[in-house]
Amino acid sequence: MDIKFHCDEENNFRNGFPVRAFIYTDYSIEMHNHDFYELNIVLAGTGTHCIENGSLRVKSGDVFVIPPMVAHAYVDTENLDVYHILLKKSFLANNRDESKNVNGFLQFTEIEPFLRGSSARSCFLHLSQSELFQLRGELKYIDDNSEFSWKECAAMRYHTVWKLLYWLSQALYKQIYLSSCSAEKKYEVQIINALEYIHQNYGEKITIDFLCNQVYLSRSTFLRNFKAFCGVPPVEYLNNYRCKKAIELLESANCSKTEIAHNCGFYDLSHMKRMLKNYR
Repeated sequence: MDIKFHCDEENNFRNGFPVRAFIYTDYSIEMHNHDFYELNIVLAGTGTHCIENGSLRVKSGDVFVIPPMVAHAYVDTENLDVYHILLKKSFLANNRDESKNVNGFLQFTEIEPFLRGSSARSCFLHLSQSELFQLRGELKYIDDNSEFSWKECAAMRYHTVWKLLYWLSQALYKQIYLSSCSAEKKYEVQIINALEYIHQNYGEKITIDFLCNQVYLSRSTFLRNFKAFCGVPPVEYLNNYRCKKAIELLESANCSKTEIAHNCGFYDLSHMKRMLKNYR
């Protein structure tokens, strides 16, 4: 994975507001990352979306989030139009207590992107054409070139962005729930519940038996279906996620490496260093 360039918040949010929204037509871009959230809505065309070490074909109606510092690119595109909604990290953080209670929000903004970069399983949100049409009707209220300026209509724009985020989160949750009714995807909801617990509590001691009890599955059923869904065993997934969060803190936090190791669930600093060496 060769990152060609980095985009930072300072240069992308010079207007002083926490959200930007605009369309790129006939879009392609080299591998890059940024320190803000990016919501992508594929309006038309096709292409390959590369994220971290994974890649998936995308088409009109596909919707997904790229979290901060996650490398991604669009290649092999054909008439690809992608609507971008850029969100400062603080925009999501300031509403964390409410958003964590919304079905699908953590899956939409964090779990699905992490899965897409680490496994071959496609589980991002796909909207029907009628749903996509409905979504496009809302974008006019938040577009950078909208008649509804941030200065005069900030409250409405804030409301619209959160409405869209919650609506899309619920849509993903519903999509996953309905797909789990098939025999092939019978245990997906339980596995996603386990992933949600990991993402919320990665700094604590987490055992396989504890996760099994959390999602009401036997150990063998849990291990088999977790690996089928995520591409890796649960311990490897947990360690990878802890490494990801540790790297984020090492690059941005004002606390010691020992504190970071503790906060991310490692035994001690030497344990974190060993895990990061393997992760990189």
